[in-house]
Amino acid sequence: MVGRTTYDFDGESALVTGSTSGIGRGIARALAAADANVVVNSRTERDVEEIAAELDDLGSGAVVGLTADLQDETEIMYLVEGTIKAFGTIDLLVNNAAVWPMEESMLDADLDDWDATMDVNVRAQFYTAKLVAQHMVDQDVEGSIVNVTSQTADRRTGPRGIYGVSNSAVNGLTWRMAGELAEEGIRMNAVSTDLTETRQVRLEAQAAGEASGQTEQEVLSGWAADLPAGRLGQPEDLADAVLYLASDRADYVVGTILRVAGGGNLQ
Repeated sequence: MVGRTTYDFDGESALVTGSTSGIGRGIARALAAADANVVVNSRTERDVEEIAAELDDLGSGAVVGLTADLQDETEIMYLVEGTIKAFGTIDLLVNNAAVWPMEESMLDADLDDWDATMDVNVRAQFYTAKLVAQHMVDQDVEGSIVNVTSQTADRRTGPRGIYGVSNSAVNGLTWRMAGELAEEGIRMNAVSTDLTETRQVRLEAQAAGEASGQTEQEVLSGWAADLPAGRLGQPEDLADAVLYLASDRADYVVGTILRVAGGGNLQ
């Protein structure tokens, strides 16, 4: 590996939605370790309390847990206002919260699947970004917003159709909103994942293994071998990308979808 990078987010405040497990937890952990103040979020009070306590000792910043269901716009408002109340300002928003419907075919899916996915994966990302951006403009904060999307957005066929459509919308949101926000000194970008080793991916591997007579680990190993990089992504890989996009090293990066996919984006 060529070169070494460290990040200093001392004095900066971040809100990371959907951050008590998987990629979101990895992002919150990396920010806390870089001395940022961090709000972690999920729908479950016990989870946010446990993860906030776990991450609070990693750096010099404070870590606070706030419970909010991002399908509800009033709870999104509560989450944003609660972050401002806790830290005075928001310098970074990471729109990570998402749901992942497991439909085999879009023909088998129903409107409830569609509505639930679009509400969390698209509507909530837009509304949270809108509220945070309005706060940044009002407070003259030249902040950063990073959306989390997926390689399913780029694929024309395959499973997880509604999830893929939702991520295509997130990509469009990033492009459309980034130019307008840049005029206010706010940088919006996105990180795009592929197969990242999270609870959701392990559940899918378990189901695939039951259908094929393989173990969960055998399925995961097979998926990893199919990627050009030869391994599954880890939450830390996405966290590194978020820290870069939020830092001064990416000061001229606007409206970019950074693909952190181990080459899966080439397939």
